[in-house]
Amino acid sequence: MLQRLIFHILGHLAADTACRLGGTLGVLAWRLGIRRRVVREQFESCLGLHGRRRAELMRLAYASTGAQFLQVWTIGGPDGPERHLEVLNPGWIRHIVRRHPGAVYITAHIGDWDMGAHGMTRFLPEMLAYAKAQHNDGMDLLLNRQRSATGLRIILVTPKDRTGAVLAVKALRRGAGLGLLPDQKPRDGTPAYFLNRPTYCWDGMVYFAAKAKVPIVPGLALRKRAGRSVLFMGRPIPSDGDHATVVQQCMDELTRMAFAHPGQYMWHHRRFSGDTPELPPRAPLPVTGR
Repeated sequence: MLQRLIFHILGHLAADTACRLGGTLGVLAWRLGIRRRVVREQFESCLGLHGRRRAELMRLAYASTGAQFLQVWTIGGPDGPERHLEVLNPGWIRHIVRRHPGAVYITAHIGDWDMGAHGMTRFLPEMLAYAKAQHNDGMDLLLNRQRSATGLRIILVTPKDRTGAVLAVKALRRGAGLGLLPDQKPRDGTPAYFLNRPTYCWDGMVYFAAKAKVPIVPGLALRKRAGRSVLFMGRPIPSDGDHATVVQQCMDELTRMAFAHPGQYMWHHRRFSGDTPELPPRAPLPVTGR
């Protein structure tokens, strides 16, 4: 009951207010040391950062994550984030949709990923989001209700139940878009480099795209400032190549996103726990921004 009341109150805030509040709570979590060891280790091993520069970007990443988790509750409100989404080069996105009515759209937990999926509803008659269920059923219901308010249809990943996967492939074949966040640690997967580290990577985006004979399109929505974001879309990746090669191409695109904007990436997952696969050595992708 208290949870619903809190989210109800948040729903009446403007998106920029919720982002500032969430950012403040995120910085507080950083100062309290919540998941700080996990984040620090990944900044060191993936980005090679130490000292003041690492601390600055860690603080930004905590603030960005906090902003994202409060902003989502303002969707559909009096001044929700969907009112302040800018689409960069809509002509390019229309070109992609004309050539590929059905496609798998991938992004990472970076910036404003909810608004990234919402932005594609402006160009597609049907946009689905393939989402992992939360541990709390009540939270899951409320969160997916908010995401549905942006025009998305939510398909939940259910262990040992292929219903969602079948629905996703059928939707792609009839010309829908399918949004995925494939940067979390899978139970199993395909060995590939991600964030410059060899690891097992979720390969569902390649499975869905190859089954439906559609491409994979990388994109991201970056937060310009509190409550306002901008959507970028990249070049389609063909899905008919070697499975492991296509997985690596996708992971490289997600890595470039995180390395270009490390202060907006969610580094808080225990992404590299467990076994490490053996892969041929390769040159690391560069860190280019903040």
